[in-house]
Amino acid sequence: MIEEYLGIDIKKLGTFVGLLVGTAVVVTAVYCFIFGFEQWQSEVKMSAQLMTAAAPVAPCAPTAQMPAGIGSTGQYLCPQHGALGLPNFDAAGAPHCPSCGQIMQFSRSQTGNFALAAGAG
Repeated sequence: MIEEYLGIDIKKLGTFVGLLVGTAVVVTAVYCFIFGFEQWQSEVKMSAQLMTAAAPVAPCAPTAQMPAGIGSTGQYLCPQHGALGLPNFDAAGAPHCPSCGQIMQFSRSQTGNFALAAGAG
């Protein structure tokens, strides 16, 4: 019934999805075999941090180092490493690079700038 409605061969779709999943499993297994499971875990954690590095999340206690305008989006940048991931906040709320420990700067994105989005900026 779905095959007729969508015009998709379910067997071919299942084969395609199975090959994608199988390829991901084989590549992950080979990577873990070559570099070790701990390195794989570290890389997965770092990629997850990079995915959420621009999230508008601030430490619980407001500080002078906090970006202005909570709710604005942007990204923490290390002066040495650039966009590395979420910073480690110290007791005072200062964002430190997870790799080298330097204080990171917050680079705010230009949300709402429609002229820039239209290519006029």
